[in-house]
Amino acid sequence: MKRVSLITLLVVLGFFGTQVQAQDNTTPGPVWRVSLYKVKPGKMNDVLMDLRQNFRVVNEEYKKQGLIVDYKVYFNSTTEGPNDWDLAISTGFKNWAALDTFPQQADAITLKHYGTKEKRQAAADARNQWRDLISSRLIREQTLKPLP
Repeated sequence: MKRVSLITLLVVLGFFGTQVQAQDNTTPGPVWRVSLYKVKPGKMNDVLMDLRQNFRVVNEEYKKQGLIVDYKVYFNSTTEGPNDWDLAISTGFKNWAALDTFPQQADAITLKHYGTKEKRQAAADARNQWRDLISSRLIREQTLKPLP
């Protein structure tokens, strides 16, 4: 019985020791939602125009109101095959808690931009015709601390 408890204690201490090491070496930064897309043939111009007319405008308002810290668009110039992603979109949030209230706060902003729920949905449906979601991840930015 004592042996099982000792093993459990060592495993728990090992886990917390790893967490402490990460905290000693890095400072947590924003949480990023990164989505990778494969744009359908001949639709890149449509996607880019939508990003300029809608994504950029809405995200600038999110930034202005403090809902996000930043947003980015990336192109993949080193594809590994025909099914690899070619467009990435990332949105940065101050911390994990910012994700909790984002949908409710973003709803009013997007509704104001599109005018009606139907127009907003039509825009989302069009995007789904132009591109396929390959992957979407939430990741936490970490800044390395300098050595003493």
